[in-house]
Amino acid sequence: MPEVMLARARIEPGREDRLQDWFTELADREPEVVETLQHEGVYTETAFLQDHGDEAYLYLYMEAEDLDAANEAGDAEEYRIDEEHHEILRKTLAGEWEELETVGHFTNPSLR
Repeated sequence: MPEVMLARARIEPGREDRLQDWFTELADREPEVVETLQHEGVYTETAFLQDHGDEAYLYLYMEAEDLDAANEAGDAEEYRIDEEHHEILRKTLAGEWEELETVGHFTNPSLR
C-alpha cells in the first residue's frame, strides 16, 4: 500500500510570488518533473499555498510506495531540476517542514 505525507513550511514574508512563479515554471517543465517523480518512485506530489493573514504556508502532499526512498532519491539531486527546486525552497521557506499526522488514507483500487 502506498505511503502518504502532508507537510507544511512557513514561507518567508514577501516570497510567496517567487514560490508561485516557481510552481508555474515546474508546470511548464512537466516532462522533467515527471522524469524525477519516476526516478523517486513518487505517484503524486501536490503543492498548496495558504495565506494566514501575516503568515503564508506551503503545503506538500506526497504519495509514494516508499517515502523514505523517494526523499533520498530527490535529495541526491541527480537531476538539475531537483537542484533548482531545493535552491528555490531554501530561498523562500522559513524554518523546517512540519509533517502532519496521517489519520486515514484510502485509494480506489480500480484506478491503479
